[in-house]
Amino acid sequence: MDTLTRRRAPDETRAEIIEKALEVAAELGAAGFTLDAVAARTRVSKGALLHHFPSKTALLEGMVDHLGAMHVESVLAEAARDPEPYGRNARAYLRATVNEPFTPQDVSIGRVVLAAFAIEPNLVLRWNAWMERIKTDDPNDPVGADDALMLRLIADGLWMSDMFGLHQVSDEQRRALLSLLTPGHTITANEP
Repeated sequence: MDTLTRRRAPDETRAEIIEKALEVAAELGAAGFTLDAVAARTRVSKGALLHHFPSKTALLEGMVDHLGAMHVESVLAEAARDPEPYGRNARAYLRATVNEPFTPQDVSIGRVVLAAFAIEPNLVLRWNAWMERIKTDDPNDPVGADDALMLRLIADGLWMSDMFGLHQVSDEQRRALLSLLTPGHTITANEP
């Protein structure tokens, strides 16, 4: 094994552990999410897992960072398709959050993360740091700032409703909601 391969191995191992942790969260939910269950899915021992993530909280931090990076990437990709710079990231946040089809696995992972947020408040701060990256271009004027906040709260509320099955929202209703909230902007995901 050459030096370059060795340097990459820890990152690859961490990525594999996080991937398997997400699988465990998706399949077993919060009650079944344990370090033993994650270690059983990986190609590493529990000791190696603990070397990379010394506690369940550390593993959850890694998962939050992974999910945060994915969400930021999704929002920024959506924002790049929006020709109007004023309020672009807030509209993109709404579209990226509301448009994505939820699978049962997504719901289970979301519930594990929410449970972790309730138990370990520092994880919320970690998630918020990711979300701040996509607020930097939000409007500063009072009306624009309020509109951006409204779009984010609506997105988060719909996401929460999807996580717990509070309301049944069809794809058609999602498209209508997005058209209402972002008039004149093309809806890019889940289009028929």
